[in-house]
Amino acid sequence: MRALSGETGLPDGKGSFLMRTRWLPLGLLVALIAPACKRDAPRAAPDEPPAVSPAPAPAPAPAAATSTTVDTVDAGWQTPEAARLSGVQYTAPTKLFGVLGVTSDNYFDSIGPGYKIGTFVAGPYRGADFVSARVNSDEPCKGEGCDDPTYVRFAKVDSELVLLRQNSDGGLGGTWQQWTGTFSAAGLVLVADSQFAVRAFLPSDTMSHGSESFRLVSRRCKGDSLRVAFRHPVFHKVRFDGRLFYVTRPDASCLAFEYVPYFSENEIVWDKPPKQPNKSGYSWKQTAEYGHPEVRYDAFVAPDLVQIDRDATVAGHTQRGEPVYELKDPNHPLLKAFYKDYQADVAKAGEGDENAPGLRPPARSYEGFLAARPTYLWRDPFGRLMRFTNNDFLPVYMAEPIIYLYPTTAQRVHVEAKPLHDIAASIPPYRGGWDVLARPSGELTGVGDRRTYSYLFWEGLSSISPMPQEGFVIPRHEIAGFFERILPRLGLNERESRDFRDAWLPRFREAPYYFITFLPRATIDRLAPLVVTPQPDAVIRVLMDYRPLWTSERVNAPHLPAPPERRGFTVVEWGGILRD
Repeated sequence: MRALSGETGLPDGKGSFLMRTRWLPLGLLVALIAPACKRDAPRAAPDEPPAVSPAPAPAPAPAAATSTTVDTVDAGWQTPEAARLSGVQYTAPTKLFGVLGVTSDNYFDSIGPGYKIGTFVAGPYRGADFVSARVNSDEPCKGEGCDDPTYVRFAKVDSELVLLRQNSDGGLGGTWQQWTGTFSAAGLVLVADSQFAVRAFLPSDTMSHGSESFRLVSRRCKGDSLRVAFRHPVFHKVRFDGRLFYVTRPDASCLAFEYVPYFSENEIVWDKPPKQPNKSGYSWKQTAEYGHPEVRYDAFVAPDLVQIDRDATVAGHTQRGEPVYELKDPNHPLLKAFYKDYQADVAKAGEGDENAPGLRPPARSYEGFLAARPTYLWRDPFGRLMRFTNNDFLPVYMAEPIIYLYPTTAQRVHVEAKPLHDIAASIPPYRGGWDVLARPSGELTGVGDRRTYSYLFWEGLSSISPMPQEGFVIPRHEIAGFFERILPRLGLNERESRDFRDAWLPRFREAPYYFITFLPRATIDRLAPLVVTPQPDAVIRVLMDYRPLWTSERVNAPHLPAPPERRGFTVVEWGGILRD
């Protein structure tokens, strides 16, 4: 499966042309993840040049947002100051080559058209053309943002086209030999440079402005004219639509960022702690804009719903001394609506067999709900009233159950995943289940589409499930080694462990420590029953739950039972829960 990568996996000269998986942050609920496959976005016409801005006046020093409404492409890249800082004089696009492609594993991957977007005026490629080209593939994609527009960028020195690996958004299918042959047929000599980079086109998972931080959520543009929120030393004008912050670069590629609050609930100095302690943290992100349509609560509270002076009281302060608020009225509509949703979730979780095993969600009274501080509010630097929601009262979002099938002989298999709410996305498409031809190697062929897959994958919303309190506290720099040791103990083989690490390690970057635990098999079976026909001889299910920690904590280690022995027809599944 193809996935979006924060760094290209191109080799410098030979070998497979592969990419490393990077998973972008997901939306608000607790989640068992399987990144969505998104193929609904229209692709640019192959010969349509990217839009480039007219040269604006030189940008002043970083400034506060103004009310000026300007075009999103007019971003300040063609000023003399921009050329001095970047080493590139940007120009209107000029087409240098058309669409070039290769076929690998029955999928077609293409680069192009390639456009000159400027000239290097400093550095080792001074005088060379700076070239950008769109990347496309018809392979099913896996991962949040996997179908966002991606580009590769080059320095063109005469007939030599130097791939700037650090400035390329993603990788391609096929091999290096295939691509050098394809470019050679177009009269271009393809080579690679792993060291040189133009700063504005480096992978940008985060952006800073003063003491504030922003996190990349997509590479899609906002078509409307937006006001300038602030000026950035690398990205120039950063625009704002009231929710996300947008950067438009000279090749028309875009970056969309969300603002990230600088504190967690554990860093708030509360005037008084809640009567019922929180186990699973708080969430603030909304979905459709931030990754998950299932998240029901907007991160930002409308002024007509809550007015701070009228409806709220100070409940504590952040480390900067800024107030956080609680609602005064225990019967405020925001609280009543939240509790009504919670009751519905608990009722839905109880619709199954009362004798079914697994950890059942607690059914709290309204008084118990209020005692647990279900929500708190804070006004962010951009004037928005943000809502933080207690994860103890939210369903878990099952993130990335990846399912492998290993029959003893090639045979047709029917698989159904049954989370308590719904399946949001899947590969192959989930239509009452999956029907595949499975082989002992694990290779799968869709009965309907005849495409080849390495595994089945889905994501969706399940029941409320409190976070277990037994687990492991691991320093961030030791997590890779921890996974290498623990995953085989849970039953994953080398390939499955590698896939797990590729998918999850990028999520463990922000906090100095992480609490990591794994749910009991009975709880997994209750959250997302798995039905496989014919019935397998062995089923191994691994589901991780975790949360960031800013200081180390002492916890009790869980009991990890030995996984089932792999025998006969074996099914293996791994996934994780996202709670922020």
